[in-house]
Amino acid sequence: MQALVPPRGLIVELITPLNQDRSIDGRGLGHLLDRLSPLVHAVFFAGPDTGEGKNLSLSQRLELLEKALVVVRGRIPILFWITQEGEEKTTETLLGLKKTLERRRYGGQVFWVDTPLYYHSNRGLPALYRNLSSMVDEPFILHNSPEFIRGLAKPMKRSNIRTAILKELASLKAIVGLIFLGFLDRAHNYQKACRSRARFRIYDGDETHFMDHPSMSGVVSSGANLAPGAWQKITESSLRITTNQDNYPEYLHQVWDLGQYLRDLKGIYQRAPVTIIKEVLADKGIIETPTCTFPTKDVEESKQRAKELMDSYNDRA
Repeated sequence: MQALVPPRGLIVELITPLNQDRSIDGRGLGHLLDRLSPLVHAVFFAGPDTGEGKNLSLSQRLELLEKALVVVRGRIPILFWITQEGEEKTTETLLGLKKTLERRRYGGQVFWVDTPLYYHSNRGLPALYRNLSSMVDEPFILHNSPEFIRGLAKPMKRSNIRTAILKELASLKAIVGLIFLGFLDRAHNYQKACRSRARFRIYDGDETHFMDHPSMSGVVSSGANLAPGAWQKITESSLRITTNQDNYPEYLHQVWDLGQYLRDLKGIYQRAPVTIIKEVLADKGIIETPTCTFPTKDVEESKQRAKELMDSYNDRA
């Protein structure tokens, strides 16, 4: 197991660019990553929400990782969602992705992201990760999303990882972080459960929560697909990553203004994030098509509003 320190800061949950036949749009992926890489601290591929991971087949995930490795070339850390409908399929996916790394002889930082309650109960989770971590060298980041779990056809009895179970999981060297969505009181309990691990990261999976009450690990953002520069400034300001604050009153005004911009932008895309973000990016020529893995509705009005808002902030994407 590599002793990798998980990234801190802005993590973009990347949309998955698709051709009309639903193969991976390699050219669009390259354009998107070249634009984002200088501004984000890590890229999250095949995420369950914005990345459409729950709808991607194993072959699509393998193709996505293959093409991503060619573009990223170790410049920034990669997070990749491995979760499938059962333990056996999840293991198959993990091993397939591992072979892709080995075939490419990839030397950059890679973290496997897993939503365990998608296919497994709380009971036995430490044993599950002891087994999974014995198969690969890369560390794991857990993903806790109660709303996502409650939306399953047969949801688990519990929609959150139990705090006591997380404490046990955090003792495993193979597990280095958690993407958290849920209520703030649970987030505080999780922080306490993991405090024995100084570099264990708990990322905000909710952009609004981060802007209101930023964690010290960072944020997983969908909006950074559209406005990476603004999200970079907000994140680095919140985490005090940068200290270039010579004109402090002007700096505070700029941060407040950018925060309002990002809230307004989210207010437009949040009703159909994947569809609207892809439509905007396709209109701006960054990806080839706005094709999604699911039937889409007409979002023309929302797309135009998002573009006009971005233009008003001189955010040309």
